[in-house]
Amino acid sequence: MEQHRSPSGPAGHLPTRGEELALELVHATEATALVCSAQLGRGDPGGVSEIAGEAMRRALEQSGLTGTVVLSPRHQTVLPAGTKISGGDRKVDLGVYPVEGASQVARGHINAVSLLVAVEPGGFARLPAVTQVERFVAGPAARGAIDLDDSIADNLRRIAFANDVRVQDLTVAILERPRHQELIAQVAAAGARIRTLEEGDFASAVMAALPGTGIDAAIGTGDPDATLIAACAVRCLGGEYLARLAPRSDEERAAAGEAATHVYSLAELAPAGDIEVAITGVTGGPLLPGVTFGSGFAETSSLVMSSRHRTVRRLTTRHFAATPG
Repeated sequence: MEQHRSPSGPAGHLPTRGEELALELVHATEATALVCSAQLGRGDPGGVSEIAGEAMRRALEQSGLTGTVVLSPRHQTVLPAGTKISGGDRKVDLGVYPVEGASQVARGHINAVSLLVAVEPGGFARLPAVTQVERFVAGPAARGAIDLDDSIADNLRRIAFANDVRVQDLTVAILERPRHQELIAQVAAAGARIRTLEEGDFASAVMAALPGTGIDAAIGTGDPDATLIAACAVRCLGGEYLARLAPRSDEERAAAGEAATHVYSLAELAPAGDIEVAITGVTGGPLLPGVTFGSGFAETSSLVMSSRHRTVRRLTTRHFAATPG
């Protein structure tokens, strides 16, 4: 497909190839979003996840990168951790989530996204082998306002003060899980609004850090790899992100050791010197519009971030169907 881009972010021109890696990564998230959108509402979330992984892998193999997948969701079989991508001089470590919300795509629901993070080799943080991580995310104004040892109510009061609003004006994103019922009750008791999400460890964190989404904080426990990938995006956005391990068994508590009580700062969760992030909407939601279709074209919406260049861009890309000849 031919492509036409309309950048609406801080910079007015597109850099030349290799100048900003995130603008290369977005080709992969766009390609993945396009193939996923064809499965909208057709059921089979496993099939959506598989075709998403295949599309992202093909795009990465054509990107001119040599990379290793370090972070990947546990259910991703096409691009699992340890996958090698060969084809170029620039070497990176990759955090991949071909589609967050495969079940959302399969059921025709909102909030599914495709995302990709690249850092220098060895640039991702490593966490002990646990299956869940407690996290608390907020926007740039709330940096320094969160304390995981304090109550939800006290944290929300400080976030509200930092944003010069009332607690009642805040909206908190929480994944709809049985383990989060007590959290939901505490947020409700504090007086804040609650947006429950079926999926979105990553997307909810980015929405909390990005102005204009209507989400002021994201809390709950989630996947460790999604936590580290999301922390990279939140660092690019200048937000706040604290996390603590949430071991669920004796084996996990033994693996966590002394780190079980440690509160990880954003600098510890996203320590890389150069972070590049690309996110493309699949089904649409508060974070990004989904893929839309016109006569002979499809249109995608993406966020492209670079810590080194200190840029956050919104891109609208029109993908034209190839014409004969």
